Amino acid sequence: MKNSAKELIRQRFIEPTTSPRTNYIGVEHDPYSDVTQQQITSPDGKLLTGEFGLERESLRVTRDGQMAHTPHPFPNDPHIVKDFCENQTEINTGVHTSADAVIDELAEHTERLNIVLKERGERLWFYSNPPRIKNADDIPIAFFEGDQSAKYHYRLYLAEKYGKLKMTLSGIHVNNSLSEKLLRQRFDASSSEDFTAHKNEVYLRLAESLTAYGWIINLLLSASPVCDGSYFSPERIGEPVLTRYASLRCGEEGYWNSFTPQLSYDSVLSYALSIRRYLDSGALAGVSELYYPIRLKPRGANLLNTLVRNDVNHIEIRNVDINPFSPQGIDRRDLQFIELLILYLVAEPSKQPQEIAVQNDKNAALFDIDQAGITLPDGAVLPAREAGVRLLKRMQAFYARGPYASDYSVKDILDYQVNKLTVKGARYADRIAQRMDHISSLF
Repeated sequence: MKNSAKELIRQRFIEPTTSPRTNYIGVEHDPYSDVTQQQITSPDGKLLTGEFGLERESLRVTRDGQMAHTPHPFPNDPHIVKDFCENQTEINTGVHTSADAVIDELAEHTERLNIVLKERGERLWFYSNPPRIKNADDIPIAFFEGDQSAKYHYRLYLAEKYGKLKMTLSGIHVNNSLSEKLLRQRFDASSSEDFTAHKNEVYLRLAESLTAYGWIINLLLSASPVCDGSYFSPERIGEPVLTRYASLRCGEEGYWNSFTPQLSYDSVLSYALSIRRYLDSGALAGVSELYYPIRLKPRGANLLNTLVRNDVNHIEIRNVDINPFSPQGIDRRDLQFIELLILYLVAEPSKQPQEIAVQNDKNAALFDIDQAGITLPDGAVLPAREAGVRLLKRMQAFYARGPYASDYSVKDILDYQVNKLTVKGARYADRIAQRMDHISSLF
């Protein structure tokens, strides 16, 4: 039974009696911001950060940048596996309670892999876009047999449907579980009597909000504007191309289904059923073929039945490019920013029609962010740069008024992101384009 204090919090925050005000992208703000922030903060004023796991995809190449034609070097290592093709590795970390710790483990596996590759005259490709590709033989589909033979046949299906070239686009997937303390704290402030149902509801709202805000990740972390011409035509092999994208894999021509999925966030069951209809119609061969920037995942096998039976365990963010300026492929400050974005959206959820959200994602992956537009819920369109600065300023204001206002790490992380948009040439994609001559020599 809820006590009177909890009931008061519920009435003031969960069920405000006044009409909430709306910001520029339709976020409803409860007037009781102190209550809002208390739900992501411990009693001693610390942010209730959750758990992280990372997946980093990378192609293996020879010393001179040609696609490697050797077998996967770690056949029995659960942390270093092969992805679509035999020369595409995927590093999987364990689960950690801080961004620092998970990046430290990613760095350890990356170093282990680099040591072995150096002995073979190979290295990890530093970039999300592939190097020069001579022909289809440069992309040998990863072979699996025995009880894993279905993986091989699934890859054959993907190659036929999307083409081998698209499968070489590589990136980083960020997996995040919310803090148990955060979820319990929110539950105690709610009217719900079922913790599991409440937890699922929080994740559903978060997935909906990250779908609406996902464009900010593309805007800030895109790092692959240059591509070898062989990606577009065999005749252009060896020709470095500055594309119209800051991120080819997240842009219009990147990793997307041929349709825009319409997902339901009403419940875990309705979410699963909304994906199931694409499997039943033949539009998707499996859940893994849902090329959507944000996905809800269960503990264990990524199956819809598992999700419904075991409930939501974590959220997967799939639109992070490999950062060539970072040895492990992702900057700590960028992962910490994603963490701050997640907590911000837990406290102040948002929604956006999914067709608009997906188009915003694609537009934010364009190179010219002063011409690319972000569509707001009221139909207005802002240049992506301006929309990004305004969102970051809202996050700065949000964190500045909390009990962690004196936490300089939060301020520094947000300042670092603002700097990318307010200082000319500070984005990763801009810095790569400025080094076009040097980048060209690596393809």
